[in-house]
Amino acid sequence: MPHRYPILPMPRGGFGLPNLRRNVCPHFYMTGSRGAIPIQAPHLLKALIRQEQNVSRCQLRGGVHLEQGFVNDVCLTPRFNQCVFYEDDLTKD
Repeated sequence: MPHRYPILPMPRGGFGLPNLRRNVCPHFYMTGSRGAIPIQAPHLLKALIRQEQNVSRCQLRGGVHLEQGFVNDVCLTPRFNQCVFYEDDLTKD
């Protein structure tokens, strides 16, 4: 008689982890010594932010360098829409 394994539910994409990109402001980006750093792995952002050679920036405010604490508290949270830059952009319309 063949050995039967119990039927397991199919895992959801990403092992049930939340969609990390939705917790990152769409206007946030980082620059390093070679230019803009592509954000393909949002879970690595906090490590990249701690590296002094990288600069956190906002597309809505071109020349602004964002402080690490502000990025962690606002840009990398679901509350990014409460950012003053984000609110200013919404009120322009």
